[in-house]
Amino acid sequence: SLLGLRSLGGWLLAQRLKRLTTSPAAASFQRAARRLSARLGVRRAVRILCTAATEVPATLGWLRPVVLLPVSAFTVLTPEQIELLIAHELAHVRRHDYLVNLAQTAVETVLFYHPAVWWVSGRIREEREHCCDDLAVAACGNVSSYVRALAALEGLRGRRPALVVAADGGSLLSRIQRLLNREQRQRNAPPAWLGAFVPAALVLAAVVSATPPQAAPATAGTTPK
Repeated sequence: SLLGLRSLGGWLLAQRLKRLTTSPAAASFQRAARRLSARLGVRRAVRILCTAATEVPATLGWLRPVVLLPVSAFTVLTPEQIELLIAHELAHVRRHDYLVNLAQTAVETVLFYHPAVWWVSGRIREEREHCCDDLAVAACGNVSSYVRALAALEGLRGRRPALVVAADGGSLLSRIQRLLNREQRQRNAPPAWLGAFVPAALVLAAVVSATPPQAAPATAGTTPK
């Protein structure tokens, strides 16, 4: 119950972020977002808003997604780096990560007592950021600028609702090291089926844990009480 209330509060706060002192981003960033959406295959309209209520770029919503750009980012990041972070957030939209994050939170709430659930869920969130990093780099083709943008995010990090997917998720240092060693990572990459197996195992664990034990059948000559 406590975790459920915490998740509900995080969702309400995330919805509130879309209405707190937001304004449409500059026309240049709107054009960049449309161009990147076409490259990434994002078919839904995505609103690009500026806000002072968050300190890092973040994505909200599934049916009507919104990308929030913090006003503070314009003081430390170049326009090119901001476009790279927009590409990362659009990758979240393409992968439906906001909806997946809601499902993960529900599983964590129901199976809060199982340490394996928290470990697997943490790994899923980490790999989610890696996937979006790869999509952003593929769409923009500039690894060095993207790495510098991630490094600049370290100075902007702050607290945010748990139900928001943002560009600073996971360990920024490990993500930077991973991008700088892409060739080595590709040689040692795990099989592709592992990405589908881990979420499926998490859902299976939830189903098995929620199934009540069946009563033993009554033996002959006995009367059930």
